[in-house]
Amino acid sequence: MPLFNPDLGLISHVQKYSTKDGPGIRDTVFLKGCPLGCLWCSNPELIHPHPDLLHTHSKCVSCGACIDVCPHQALSFGSDNIIVVDRDKCTVCGECAVACPEGAFELIGREIPVDELTAELLKDEVFYQTSGGGVTFSGGEPLYQAGFVRQVAEQVKSAGVHTALDTAGEVSWCRFEEVLDVIDLVLYDIKTGDRALHQRLTGRDNDLILANARLLAVRDTPLHIRLVMVPGVNDDLGDIKARMEFITELDTVKQIDLLPYHRYGVGKYARLGMDYSLGDLAEYSEEQIEELRSCIAAYGIPVTIGG
Repeated sequence: MPLFNPDLGLISHVQKYSTKDGPGIRDTVFLKGCPLGCLWCSNPELIHPHPDLLHTHSKCVSCGACIDVCPHQALSFGSDNIIVVDRDKCTVCGECAVACPEGAFELIGREIPVDELTAELLKDEVFYQTSGGGVTFSGGEPLYQAGFVRQVAEQVKSAGVHTALDTAGEVSWCRFEEVLDVIDLVLYDIKTGDRALHQRLTGRDNDLILANARLLAVRDTPLHIRLVMVPGVNDDLGDIKARMEFITELDTVKQIDLLPYHRYGVGKYARLGMDYSLGDLAEYSEEQIEELRSCIAAYGIPVTIGG
């Protein structure tokens, strides 16, 4: 696990006025770094525990300003006169983003001190109070930066703000112990009930994830379980049954969030110089989503679509 400064967070952005990351209106902090490599990941810019460079080819006007300032010769003109990024040479210094007149380059990942982020989050305190909302720490995997999350959560919670943690659970239990006393709700991903399938879909098995879910329930932590459903990948009745039988054993589950596969993040892969593993896989129809919802609701736990 990468080492982070607990006094200085590495985030991509703060999403304002979210209604899908816990109750009420919320500010969601997206932190960088994740141990999993989910094939459907819609936020690939959050996987690496360091800044990333996005390049939008459609904005490029082939002026060459970025080539002139790149200190590592990582940029060149391709055969179509569009800038090509050599990711092996690029150190993500950000000089190209500063020089580009059209905004074709974007640096994702900024360091922010605890007090600065806390002040930014508390600006929306009135929205939290009137809607029953609060602050959610998401990612990536926010517990990669548990020390930082703890400090910010402690400060906003002391101001009376509800706190939530959105996690995939693939971290040592000690990371949870760092933050749980300042977290009111945990949003917890369970991607499949099959150990071998989990390994194929994410790069890791689900042993630690399931173990941590049990520990959270034993600790009496309120849980919203998030079920990502991907067509033809993890949505057969056997997998749903395995997941739901496990979930019903957790006494502190208050809600299930059904998260149907979507393609919103596909365009980011090309901008990051990455391949998208699921190709042209189509999204669910509304009828198919309702079938999934009904199947899950039959287990007696309230279900939302999208969180």
